[in-house]
Amino acid sequence: MVIVCLFVTNSANAQVQDSTFTGGFSKYRFGGYGEILYQHMDYGADRYNDPAGAPSENRASITIPRVVFSFDYKFTPDIVLTSEIEFEYGGTGSALELEYEEFGEYEMEVEKGGEVMLEQLHLTKSFSPYFNVRIGHMILPIGQTNNRHEPILYYGTVRPESESSIIPLTWHETGLSVLGRYRAWTYQLFVVNGLDANGFSSGYWVRDGKQGIFENVKMTDPAFAYRIENTRIRGLRLASSGYWGNSTGNTQKPAKMEHLDGRVAIITGEFEYNTRRLSARGNVIYGDLTDSREISSINQTISSNIQYQRTPVAKNALAYGGEFGYNFYLKQPGSRVTPFVRYEYYNSMENTDGDQLADERYQRDIVTCGVNYFLNPAIALKVDYSHRRIGLGDYNSENTLGLALVYTGWFLSK
Repeated sequence: MVIVCLFVTNSANAQVQDSTFTGGFSKYRFGGYGEILYQHMDYGADRYNDPAGAPSENRASITIPRVVFSFDYKFTPDIVLTSEIEFEYGGTGSALELEYEEFGEYEMEVEKGGEVMLEQLHLTKSFSPYFNVRIGHMILPIGQTNNRHEPILYYGTVRPESESSIIPLTWHETGLSVLGRYRAWTYQLFVVNGLDANGFSSGYWVRDGKQGIFENVKMTDPAFAYRIENTRIRGLRLASSGYWGNSTGNTQKPAKMEHLDGRVAIITGEFEYNTRRLSARGNVIYGDLTDSREISSINQTISSNIQYQRTPVAKNALAYGGEFGYNFYLKQPGSRVTPFVRYEYYNSMENTDGDQLADERYQRDIVTCGVNYFLNPAIALKVDYSHRRIGLGDYNSENTLGLALVYTGWFLSK
């Protein structure tokens, strides 16, 4: 048995290699990742019910956003089982939540500070480097952060808001995938269960349409997704991902929307450039939803007992951003200090359908600067400061100071 404490990449290329072939381990491996997060904010949590936006308020929180345990097992050299279970914000139970987007209503949630979820459980059969088949519950690598969701792989103390505000993070669904690589190209193709149109909202577009509130996950409307990467140029990774699928058939009462499709279409593009000293990353996400006005009207009539926002959903959402970091290596092997700066723009109501009102408060941009201190390649201490503009400055701005301790590692392998 070998003790290992390194897991420093999760690009699609690495996913194919580690999960499908003999690289990384011979029989099994056990590991995971986790975060401890402290934040101090100078604004109140309710930005919706005051004409000026969030009021001035000093508040702070300390949380454990997620602890994840992973286990991979090779039945044979070409058949691999991958599993991953995630604990968010301390577990499950019952708790009240104050939902500001719905005019300050209290809602009972079947969770106490978080939830326990199965993030991955799938079998992969390798036929060749070019063609492999995966069946089960798996991560959809839509966008930059879903493909690099471990906390050691992004600079900020929290995942980029531009992505987490319009699509699910981490996005995991059940179905079938075909994946492989050829020279500098890597591909992944998916058919999985689709989204639930009742979960769409003003603040988060289709993010909360990810199924999971109800016991059964419906696949009346399946979805299709892809990811393609190219690494031909040394140090440069170019990628595109996309998603397409109807959503109205996956609601619990589909008869209300039987005349609608609610087709969700998402396209993304991204780049990442790394040298020993510097790294630069950028990405863009654009989404389109058909029948958004009709879905908004129907969603406003669903029961308040369901944990959905019941606010209007836009036809289009847009997010883009970029970041730059520079490494200063220390004497201790594997340790370094990396200052960084990041800019993001995101609008969950970029365009609306017909006479729907596009609330300017959902047009946001944020500048984040900070420092990551990597004690070794698997453990980092992060500190950052972010300045968020609401409505591009028409409402009160919001400032956050963050401090996080994160780790990502394989602990045991054979």
